[in-house]
Amino acid sequence: MRIASLLLCCILWMGSLQKEAFVIQHKEITVKGKTSIGDFECSYGKEQTGDTLYLGAIPTAGTSLDFNIPVKEFGCGNFILNGDFRRTLKADEYPLCEVRVLRLFRGQSNLYGDLAINLAGKGLRLDRVLFDRNQSVLEGKVQLSFEELDLEAPSRLGGLVSVEEAIDLEIKLHMSPG
Repeated sequence: MRIASLLLCCILWMGSLQKEAFVIQHKEITVKGKTSIGDFECSYGKEQTGDTLYLGAIPTAGTSLDFNIPVKEFGCGNFILNGDFRRTLKADEYPLCEVRVLRLFRGQSNLYGDLAINLAGKGLRLDRVLFDRNQSVLEGKVQLSFEELDLEAPSRLGGLVSVEEAIDLEIKLHMSPG
């Protein structure tokens, strides 16, 4: 009888170790910033069904959620902003922007993610990025500076129109309902 009870406890305990999985249907990256005359927003969204991100997974090969974004596919609203964005990110020299969600884990009351970013030839590792969960969307936001990316903020008209040093990077992971 004790062996049967022990076996039942082990089976129940192993079942509780299953990791929560998020099936990602749509991924978006948005870069937001401010200029001396207003705000700008450059975004990229791509349908990609079937990507799965496991809560609490230990980062190993093949467990990350990757964005490999052609810089020329970011849309900023008009051709002038698109061109400035591409020049700033050195799109001719570094045509791809890479963002990887290495792992997603639960803190005391929030979800966090570890990210790896490669932008304009500069690699950054960002740990414990807060992710908000709103119904079927996981959204992480991080503020970066041109300096930490080894980039120069663009300006126009002899410096009359300039971009502020800080930019916001938003990652939205749209999950399948359920």
